Amino acid sequence: MKKLNASGAISMLLAMLIIALLFIFMMPMLKDFGGAGLGGTSLNKESVEEHVNKQVEEIERMRQQTININKQLNQEY
Repeated sequence: MKKLNASGAISMLLAMLIIALLFIFMMPMLKDFGGAGLGGTSLNKESVEEHVNKQVEEIERMRQQTININKQLNQEY
């Protein structure tokens, strides 16, 4: 019988073990972010929409302020 080198199989099993451990440790994070179908969602959609709307309004207000400042600077020169 021929002796076979088992280093390839051992390294493959080691890689699979590392991948399985990473999956086990990352699963709670994945469930929190995108797992609406896994266990439902704990986010209140209305409050998220309100928060996003407030941020959009703030960005629009800052943009308008920047436009006004640029107009004032152009008028001075």
